[in-house]
Amino acid sequence: MDLNNPIPQEWTSYVTQSALNLEVVPSMLYDTASYTSATTTDLAFFTSVRATEDLSNLRSPTVLPNPQSFLIQNINIYFKTIPNLAATAAAGEINDMILLVNTGIFKMTIGTKLYGPFPLWKLPASSFVKGYVTGTFTAPLYYNYGQLDGPLYPLFPNLMIAPLQNFEIHLLWPAGAVTLGAPTSPLPVQVVLDGQLARAVQ
Repeated sequence: MDLNNPIPQEWTSYVTQSALNLEVVPSMLYDTASYTSATTTDLAFFTSVRATEDLSNLRSPTVLPNPQSFLIQNINIYFKTIPNLAATAAAGEINDMILLVNTGIFKMTIGTKLYGPFPLWKLPASSFVKGYVTGTFTAPLYYNYGQLDGPLYPLFPNLMIAPLQNFEIHLLWPAGAVTLGAPTSPLPVQVVLDGQLARAVQ
C-alpha cells in the first residue's frame, strides 16, 4: 500500500513516509480510568482520548493508525496513587488495591475475539502490592510502599493488534462493586500493554 499516491513520479525519491518498509521498536500502549468506590463494576480502557499523555498514549479511540501494529507480550495493571498513613488496615489504599485485584478480572477484545477472563492478581508486574507496616496489629501504619514486583506474566503466545483493528480492554468486578476504605476515590487505575510496535519508516 502506497500512502503517497498520487504524487509526481519525479518526487518518489523524496517521500517521508512508507508503509512498505516497517521498523519494529520496543513500546507500550497504556490508558488510565478511575475506579469509584461502591459504584464501579466495569472499567473500560482505550475507548476514549485522555487529556494528557501521562494518562494514555493512544491517539485514536480503540484503533491504531495505519500502518502501525502492536505485539502484546505482557499485560500490567498499575494503581496511580500514593497510599496514605492509615490508622487501620481497612482505611488504607493498600487494602483497597488488594480487594480490587482479588475480586477483579481482565477481559480484552481484539476485533471480534475475546481474550480472558484473567484474574487481576495474575497480572503482577505492577499490581502486586507490598508495604512495610509499623504500629500495632490493631492499628497498623503503612510507611513504605511499592507496586513493582513480579515476576512478569508473559503472554505467550503473543497477541497482535493489526492496523485499524478495533480493540478494547475491560476490568470487571462480577461479584459487585468494591467499597474503598481510603479517602482516595475515585482511584486511578492504569492498564499497560508491553511489547513491540511496528511502524512505517519515516
